[in-house]
Amino acid sequence: MNESYRLGEQSIIAHLQRLANGASTAELDVSALPAELRAIGEQLQKTHAVLQQERQLLERSAYIDPLTNLGNRGGLDRHVDQLWRKGIPFTCAYIDIDHLKHCNDTFGHAEGNRYILGICRVLTETMKHDDLLFRIGGDEFVLVSPTVDEAELERRLERTRSDLIEATSDGKAPMIASFSFGCSRVDPLAGDTHRQTVMDADRKMYRYKLMHRVQQPKEDNASQRPIADQLPCNDRVFQAISMSSETRYPFILNLDTGESQWSVNAVRDFDLPSQHPYNSVDMWLARVHPEDRDNVRTELDMVLNGTWHFHYMQYRVIDATGKYVLCDCTGYRLDATDTEPNMYVGIIINRSLADTTDSVTGLGDIHALVNAIGEMRRVAHEVGFIAIKIDDIAQVNARFGFDAGDRVLAESAACLMDCSRGKGCLFRSTGPMFVALFDNLDPQETDQIADEIERSLGSPVLIGSLEYLPPMRVATLHLDSVDRQPVSILNELKTLLAEAVQVPGTKLD
Repeated sequence: MNESYRLGEQSIIAHLQRLANGASTAELDVSALPAELRAIGEQLQKTHAVLQQERQLLERSAYIDPLTNLGNRGGLDRHVDQLWRKGIPFTCAYIDIDHLKHCNDTFGHAEGNRYILGICRVLTETMKHDDLLFRIGGDEFVLVSPTVDEAELERRLERTRSDLIEATSDGKAPMIASFSFGCSRVDPLAGDTHRQTVMDADRKMYRYKLMHRVQQPKEDNASQRPIADQLPCNDRVFQAISMSSETRYPFILNLDTGESQWSVNAVRDFDLPSQHPYNSVDMWLARVHPEDRDNVRTELDMVLNGTWHFHYMQYRVIDATGKYVLCDCTGYRLDATDTEPNMYVGIIINRSLADTTDSVTGLGDIHALVNAIGEMRRVAHEVGFIAIKIDDIAQVNARFGFDAGDRVLAESAACLMDCSRGKGCLFRSTGPMFVALFDNLDPQETDQIADEIERSLGSPVLIGSLEYLPPMRVATLHLDSVDRQPVSILNELKTLLAEAVQVPGTKLD
């Protein structure tokens, strides 16, 4: 064997080793091989090229959607993992095409594919240079932006949707095109989780779809049951759902007829006249605590007249025993369609019975607080937070026992409820820390309530023969909108409390 042939063999072996070690771009210099080895070298290059092409096709099928050429769910997961490892905050929007099933059923799947591609085109035309769009299902897209905040992305998608509806409402397009969306901002370094982000954006998207549904034109011969003859919901189904929880009371109010549906448990626990009362708004307001009633009436009026489509509020309601209990109310206004009336639909949670209630104070616990902040994220408006920490509870427990410490916390909670007067929602966060949430209040109003809290909590608590005045700290945080995960906001409130000046009280040394 001559030296040239031996060197050629070594060159081929070295090339194969580089490929085996993952060097997919390694090249073999065929022209440098001896003549008798060049055919082998050329065949190796051809085989490598074919394998590279097949690998690229496999990667493409794993990460690329074949219809739109966008990234698919695997591509989204890979991109998010990269951002997460680098600790880069980002905003994601979950986007759902409206009425895709109607398009497929009415005009065929070919037109359905054109509908999908049309939505894809208008979304990509509005994207920034570092945005990425993924198709993760038949009618589902996710847009990821590392630079645009939640409010800006919501405004951009709202403009895009409005322009799309206007462009396809002239009767020339097969149907009116639209989509629903929900946005969520996530910061991996602030303790947020990927699961929180997905759930938050997905829930906001479904709520948007409820409140902004676009109706497709009906055929002239389409059968239609008169609205006046309809019950808001099948009664047996409604009551079956109602009885699935002892602490949550669903309700449906037909705004056109005044008829309403209430759960059997609500009739029992709040002494309602029946499961189908008329004028149920006035009936319910009569049971609301007098100090909370005006604020509750104002918010309900905004929903009933169509100014607001979402309502979340916490206030006191008298129950069947004559005792006032703390309730959370979450509701949606659903505008009328050709076949459905205007409706107000929601659920009331009885905090005196709910499993997310703090047993000492009767307020919602940390789990309820996290859920409430999540609700605030679903509508972009001003939110004020007031954090209150009762200091020296550990010393009270050590000196007088845990019953005394619990009494201090319970009486503090009662004072805080009087200060909120139905304007906000109050929770016991962790230990001796309380958090109050106020939406649609400006910073001055939030500060005024914080000042009132400092004055009201200045009343002493009688522990045995000792009039104990609990020292405390109060801190406020005002956000134009809640565009962060709850854990990030709670961490900031704890930091603000640690820096707040203590309002002095009784010394126990």
